[in-house]
Amino acid sequence: MTQNPPFRQLFPVDLQVHSTCSDGTETPRELVAHAARLGIQVLALTDHDSVLGVEEAIQAGRSEDVRVLPGIEFSTEQEPTQDFFEINILGYGLRHRDPALLKVLDRVMESRLQQKIRQIEKLQSFGLDVPVEEVLALAGGVPGRPHIAQVIMARNPDRFRSVDEIFQQYLNPDAPQSAYVQREFSLRVEEAIQLTHQAGGVAVLAHPGIYHRVQDVDQAVRRMVAMGLDGIEVWYPYHRLPARRLSGREPGAIVAHFQALAEELGLLKTGGSDYHGKRKPNLLGEAGLTLERWRELCERTGWEA
Repeated sequence: MTQNPPFRQLFPVDLQVHSTCSDGTETPRELVAHAARLGIQVLALTDHDSVLGVEEAIQAGRSEDVRVLPGIEFSTEQEPTQDFFEINILGYGLRHRDPALLKVLDRVMESRLQQKIRQIEKLQSFGLDVPVEEVLALAGGVPGRPHIAQVIMARNPDRFRSVDEIFQQYLNPDAPQSAYVQREFSLRVEEAIQLTHQAGGVAVLAHPGIYHRVQDVDQAVRRMVAMGLDGIEVWYPYHRLPARRLSGREPGAIVAHFQALAEELGLLKTGGSDYHGKRKPNLLGEAGLTLERWRELCERTGWEA
């Protein structure tokens, strides 16, 4: 059973968590049960480019008395002319069985799988022991970079001190020996927003304070708003990021900045822990919304509180 420190602040609404249907380490049912044990009342399952776990989470929520909000986290194409790099769009409250949504996601997932296989082959060319079949088995489906890093750590124990070191040297797009490979098919930011809307959801920019490759995040947000962006994930556990990712900024100041920007632009304000289980230090419920903020969000979106 996963335990969290009793002294930390716990938010009753956590709108960004990941399951084994992408790169988390708990199944959707296990996530909901974990949330129930902690006293979390509302949970959004936001797996990367996948809604495969949503139905299981909803069913578990009914038995655990946890409200599960259908969600997804879209990865998007790099768009240098827009100053969009590694942007993630959260889709909330969407129809997770929508045929048009599922058709696009099938194409995204196949492209993601082929991309990861090519990345692994590139890492092998760098002399790393990282068997494709082992990464696929670990993922149980379409692998992400965390799956690749985990196999590299296990297979090359004397070469790396941490998973972060592997990302810094090989897995980040700007790494010295980057294994980055362009996907054959990726959604642009505007397409991710439109697809969310077409499936009846709202589109929210995930963790705006982590995009270190974006030159001017505020202006990038304004461009996204012109494309239909509905909100910003304001409350996020920035204190979990390595110091180099914070660039001297205080986590509280980052949150305050994007809260003010959301209010200036009239955007929805959401929050989540970005919980991945054992693959990240983030704790379930350590960032999110109070019940008052959740009710405010429901009033604006038309969701049932």
